[in-house]
Amino acid sequence: MGAKKVKISSVKRAAHLKSKKTPLTKQQQNKIKQKRDQVSSKRENGPSIFSQKARKRDNLAQRKKHNKLSSLGLDPLEADDDDGDDDLLLDNIADMLDGDDLALLNENKRKRKAKAVEDVDDQQQSVGLEMAYATASKKEEETQKIKVNLLPIKSREGEIITRTTEVDYVPKPKLQKQEEEADSDVEVNEEEDDDASVYMDSDDDVVNDEAGVPIPATKKMISTTDLLIARQQELERQKYRIGIICSGMLEKPEDKMRNFHALYELMDEINPASGVPNLMPVRKLAMISVTEIFKDILPEYRVGQVDTKMQTVRKATLERVTFENALLQQFKKFLQKLEQFTAQVNKRGGVKNPQTVKMATVAVQCMCDLLEAHPYFNYVQNIAQLLVYMLNCHYGTMRQAVNKCFRSLFANDKKLDMSLFIVRRINHLIKTKQNNVHVECITCMMGLKIKNVNLDAEKENELKQKKLESHRQRLISMSKKERKRRKKLTELNKELEETRAEENKQVKLQKLTEIIKMVFTIYFRVLKNDPTSRVLSAILEGLAEFAHVINLDFFSDLINVLNKILEEQDELGYRERLHCIQTIFVILSGQGEVLNIDPIRFYQHFYRNMLAVQAGKNHDDFTIILRTLDEVLVKRRRNMSQQRLMAFVKRLLTGSLYLLHNGTLATLGTIKQTFQLTSVLDALLDTDCTIGSGRYDPELEDPEYCNAAATSLYELTILARHYHPTVRRLAMHIANGVPASGDGALPTDIGKLTSHELFTQYDSTQMAFNPAIALPKAGQPKLKKGKPMFIRSDFKQEYNKLLKEGKLALSKDKQTLQLDFLSALQ
Repeated sequence: MGAKKVKISSVKRAAHLKSKKTPLTKQQQNKIKQKRDQVSSKRENGPSIFSQKARKRDNLAQRKKHNKLSSLGLDPLEADDDDGDDDLLLDNIADMLDGDDLALLNENKRKRKAKAVEDVDDQQQSVGLEMAYATASKKEEETQKIKVNLLPIKSREGEIITRTTEVDYVPKPKLQKQEEEADSDVEVNEEEDDDASVYMDSDDDVVNDEAGVPIPATKKMISTTDLLIARQQELERQKYRIGIICSGMLEKPEDKMRNFHALYELMDEINPASGVPNLMPVRKLAMISVTEIFKDILPEYRVGQVDTKMQTVRKATLERVTFENALLQQFKKFLQKLEQFTAQVNKRGGVKNPQTVKMATVAVQCMCDLLEAHPYFNYVQNIAQLLVYMLNCHYGTMRQAVNKCFRSLFANDKKLDMSLFIVRRINHLIKTKQNNVHVECITCMMGLKIKNVNLDAEKENELKQKKLESHRQRLISMSKKERKRRKKLTELNKELEETRAEENKQVKLQKLTEIIKMVFTIYFRVLKNDPTSRVLSAILEGLAEFAHVINLDFFSDLINVLNKILEEQDELGYRERLHCIQTIFVILSGQGEVLNIDPIRFYQHFYRNMLAVQAGKNHDDFTIILRTLDEVLVKRRRNMSQQRLMAFVKRLLTGSLYLLHNGTLATLGTIKQTFQLTSVLDALLDTDCTIGSGRYDPELEDPEYCNAAATSLYELTILARHYHPTVRRLAMHIANGVPASGDGALPTDIGKLTSHELFTQYDSTQMAFNPAIALPKAGQPKLKKGKPMFIRSDFKQEYNKLLKEGKLALSKDKQTLQLDFLSALQ
């Protein structure tokens, strides 16, 4: 059977050809280009958009007419568009009619012509009104003015005068480009596509920076004020643009992933799209904005790679995987840009100037924020590795930012994977640099939450293994029924441990043990190989912090090393000495009690360095002395002699006289606690000088032989007149013998505070006095009339003589006396 021919209309044929999207020939492309040029020339000559709308309405009427003719069985392609051809067609039909039908047809013909004339008149009138409105609105825009703020002026009296001026308003229409698809067979569709200029409100022009039209250069002289105004305007425009981009991406990041490129262009020194240098604040703002976007849209889990070509997935899964892959690529590109900024100041070949240092500082802070917000996402180990090297850079601001980031990460890390990775990289860095690193590389590890770690677990496991082996031998000799019962009980215990997450606890404890081993490896390497390193203070501070988990086998060797440092290094500072002493007493107060070590030499070192802190720059270091006093006077009070205990209390109270009030309160709090724990110190409250053997020598460095029992705590009478009310109350409480109730007792809110809480709570470094100082009472000051005083007695005689002679005259206001001394003396 042959194919059946079906006659279709031109509209259906055009839609069919448009759906096929056949490629255009060169002739068709040239024809379309000519039509576009004609339309653009018409637009430049100022055509009205309302005439275009009227022409579109005519085309719509023509299409309706064609559809009507085709429905009557006539060929619309052969029918003419003019009214003469329509009348000829009606005349041919009238020849076949007669009577009433002919009269009806003529009447319809007359009505049709009258209606056509009315439509033309209405159309011309509406076009005229629209053109008049367009002309009026254009004139109104030309005369419209807007206010612009100028730079303020400071007057001689110190007032700030603001200025504004009016400039012409230049409208910036938002033009959205649409794709034009032309077909050479249908002229109506081509004409509609050529006139497609739609005014819409979209953020594509903001993202593509279409609103930023460059101002043509003029030969006019530009002042500094004009440059500052232009810079501020550009800055505000870019701020608005960045805000629009970021808000659009946060609304629906799946569809706006391509907008990251616009922000990356603003981060470069020269914008690759426009070739114009970017302002420094704009570059910083773009970098921080991208960081905040990633902090919000990055998932909490690690993104895996899914090959959608090798396996079939559902549509929702495919969309999610596609978005995650695109997000991962953009995140990787952003990290590469941040690495380029840091490489400028961290490598030898980099360009080191104030601009690159500022950009590197912002880049380091952005990486720190990303690491804290998403410590388990992809590429975070690359961020951590780069930040570890920035921890040893030459710029203190970057080192402090990384130090703060690592401390926060160590404190909040639950899985301990990232903490272990960072500690390993720090160990590798210190080993590579041969201990020649900055202090921040060591102090950042103080943020590790290391508690209840038993480094002797391996030995305990060996002992446990031997016990289990002997128990196994006993099970072999059991009966079959008993062994079966024991097996069921073992399986039940295993299931119970799984429900209690005992296995996860063991894995976490294993990681924590690995971390503390790595930390002590760093500490011991520095103490052994380079005891004079600049990080010795941080090493000793870390040892004092983690001394409670040190393996018992290292105690004696560590104490010998610390004693050697105290005795042989004369240039050692007071802070390092205090940390050494603190570490030793922490060791001896814990598991080191089983060691047979005499700490008398360390008591002497501590007694000698107690007065190194005063109310000055090093007042914050008094916390080291407080921690050591807790170990010496509280935990080891039973191992100390009475003379030594009295000597420490006497020197501690002497040092409190030249501390700030919070340090004095902490000192009195420690002494109060010591008085409550032992009754030996009551002798220091007795003012009888006959008690004791000899005379008290405060300059002697040995607390055992300074005869502290022969003196009394007379400093309490000085502190009873202290400027701080809480110090006065606490001093009188100790002077009365630390009573629990009655006269001299402390209120509950003060008595329950420890020495460390007193030091922190009454700290006034933030310019806040505790308790608050009451405002003085309002009143008028009383002015007393004083007597005249004369330095020279002869001038007094001359003055009295002039008063008697009456040569003094009243002033015009009749309130003061006036005298011409020159004429009077002559």
